[in-house]
Amino acid sequence: MNNGERADLSRAKELIEQRQFSGALDILIRHVSEGADGEGHALLALAHYHLQEYSSAAEHYSVALQYDAENKLWRQMLESATSNAVARVDEYIPEISFFERDKLLAKPDVPDGTLPTPPPRSKGIGLLRRLRNSIGWVVGVIATVITNALIKFVGNVIGYTDDVWTNWHRRKINFIGVLTLAYLREQLNKNNLKSTYPSGSLIGFQPEGQTPPQGATHFRTADGSWNNFLDPKEGAAGTRFPRNVTNDVIVPETGEQLMTPNPRVVSRELLTREEEIQEVPFLNLLAASWINFQNHDWVHHGQNLIDEVHEIPIPDDDPARTKFGQTKLVVQKTQPDPTRMDGNEETPITFINEVTHWWDGSQVYGSDQETVDRLRSGVDGKLRLTESDTLPIDANGIEETGFTRNWWVGLAMYHTLFAREHNAICDLLKKGHADWDDNRLFNVARLINAAVMAKIHSVEWTPAILPNRALNSGLNSNWYGYLTNLFKTGNKRKTLSDVNVRNPEMGGIVGNALEKHGQPYGLAEEFVEVYRLHSLLPETINLKRVDDAAQDEEIPFVETRQAGSNKVTEKMGMTNLFYTFGVQQPGQLILNNYPRFMQELSIPGNPLFDMGAVDILRARERGIPRYNEFRRQLGLNPIRSFEDLVDPENDSKGVVRRLKQVYGDQPQDVEKLDLMIGTLAEGYRPHGFGFGETMFQIFILNASRRLQADRFYTDCYNEETYTKEGLAWVDEASLKSVLLRHYPELAKSGLANVKNAFEPWDTERRLNEDRHPLRNFDRELRSDPMLGDSYRGT
Repeated sequence: MNNGERADLSRAKELIEQRQFSGALDILIRHVSEGADGEGHALLALAHYHLQEYSSAAEHYSVALQYDAENKLWRQMLESATSNAVARVDEYIPEISFFERDKLLAKPDVPDGTLPTPPPRSKGIGLLRRLRNSIGWVVGVIATVITNALIKFVGNVIGYTDDVWTNWHRRKINFIGVLTLAYLREQLNKNNLKSTYPSGSLIGFQPEGQTPPQGATHFRTADGSWNNFLDPKEGAAGTRFPRNVTNDVIVPETGEQLMTPNPRVVSRELLTREEEIQEVPFLNLLAASWINFQNHDWVHHGQNLIDEVHEIPIPDDDPARTKFGQTKLVVQKTQPDPTRMDGNEETPITFINEVTHWWDGSQVYGSDQETVDRLRSGVDGKLRLTESDTLPIDANGIEETGFTRNWWVGLAMYHTLFAREHNAICDLLKKGHADWDDNRLFNVARLINAAVMAKIHSVEWTPAILPNRALNSGLNSNWYGYLTNLFKTGNKRKTLSDVNVRNPEMGGIVGNALEKHGQPYGLAEEFVEVYRLHSLLPETINLKRVDDAAQDEEIPFVETRQAGSNKVTEKMGMTNLFYTFGVQQPGQLILNNYPRFMQELSIPGNPLFDMGAVDILRARERGIPRYNEFRRQLGLNPIRSFEDLVDPENDSKGVVRRLKQVYGDQPQDVEKLDLMIGTLAEGYRPHGFGFGETMFQIFILNASRRLQADRFYTDCYNEETYTKEGLAWVDEASLKSVLLRHYPELAKSGLANVKNAFEPWDTERRLNEDRHPLRNFDRELRSDPMLGDSYRGT
């Protein structure tokens, strides 16, 4: 290589470092045309990569490897470019759009005819029902007095914390543990619900006295409006995230503070999965994709800004400098709230939720009327599916559904499953109501389908990821009520008991009275932060077939993203994909177990994106308190030193040493600890917990509030709204039953051997206690005829 050629390569490297990729491309195209060499093709590939021309990048990395087949860096980049090309990750899904002030402040738009007319009022109830209601009311009053007294006694007299950590999970009597959890929830409801709208304003700055649209009494609107007739945009899409902390600690970090310690350093030193994935033995990959699926029903900040960015310096010793030729990571800023009123705001910074806050299945149906209408078939209330009962594919190669951001095959599976479940519910309703039109069938089926998802999350997913005896009792009590759990087992349990005790602990939240604890409902900014659970994801998906183990294969996770999702589903089929996820384990929520591929992720408009660094940055950017202040705000004791996080005798991975290397070794440095890092570092966890107690506080607050503040799970959870057969459908539903309804071939897999489909689908007759902990304290397992001998014999 002559001096001129070397100068060309040197100049191209400079331009790539300066992010002038097109200029580098011109030099490198001329360079390789005049005389091919491996380094020239590799640099040309890198320029294409940064321009998001991934097929061209893969082509030139392949050529470069012909000159140096042992170059590991080029081979890694070839694999990344190939996967990105397969997934078409350069395409914005959905198309770029930003919040518009006028639209966000407009009155709710529910076009005439989108909701059915309300059903006629039910006739007066009979004497027996009135008697049962009276008994339920009397028992409820007594239960409320007794449980409130017990809860206060447990919380105020016995106490709920030791030196640093809570102690509810160490109660010898299970019921005392449940009461302690109830006290914690009571305190959070009292102290940590903060609206981000100015005092005296309705949600979305709506005018008072609006008239609800016809049908809103019995049916959900597309955008989540009119759940509350007095505050029509409460919980609606396009409204602010509330907060769980006081305004004085909401301090958006900027400048040097935003970058201290450097988020990229935090990511590399404390998140990077250094060896093999550390798996959760008692969960399968369906649990990881489920929470992603559910989060898209609840929260999203919408499209990030394009031209306004944060720049995270890449340290000199960071391998990304060599691999990508960059000195900084560029991260688009969070889209601001255009509805802020200058001079009239009490909360320092606010953000808008793109989707409805309600547990309403909006990820399947959409959060606006246009999307809902587009997804409907117009026949018998059903959603559009292909002849093979899969979701239609759009022009970008993405499945058509209600929410498609950050799309991958794990989401496609659940969106398909619950689209099919919706249509099955429509068939049920049509049999019993032959006179119903398409619109009524659709809207009632949506209510039932959303309730099925809420139930699965409440009594199956949560106990699966947090398999603790007291918590299991508490969560089942949320849905059914403690008395129902005490006297009924298995499939005999009903959400609405014959005698419905009017008390949320004894009679359950669902079907009981609406309660918002004095604040309008919404999912908080802090809720978004504690659900950063990316460590659950593996590097690869181990594709398996129910009937043919010889065809097992492993593919990179990134190939299942965006347009890659449909390619995988076409190749494997849904039955095999659910089996694949049922037998693969997710990663533990601990330090140094973050997916490596997510630290060099390519997203539309940004080919080098460290999601770990961004997770850290977002909390700081959005004014989330750091770990210790976050604990104080939730009524928890702060840690006094990094040593408080981990039992010194079990710190084999040197967690304390690593934390001090990143955050500092002085006593005050503990206050710098980022929220996500602190939660992952917590070694003192309740027995069986997949995550620590700091996250858990936000969890127990919202696990109840999502139900208790929604009239469709409280005052309106009845036969008049859901129908008798609809309530029965919800009572009988579990993830296992839903899967077997639509993919009966799974009965030949390990799914037949477990009750909770989020546990590993093992096939041993006597299931391993470490992998199936729920069997030890979930009483109804032994009486459920669906389980077979595998449970009854243990």
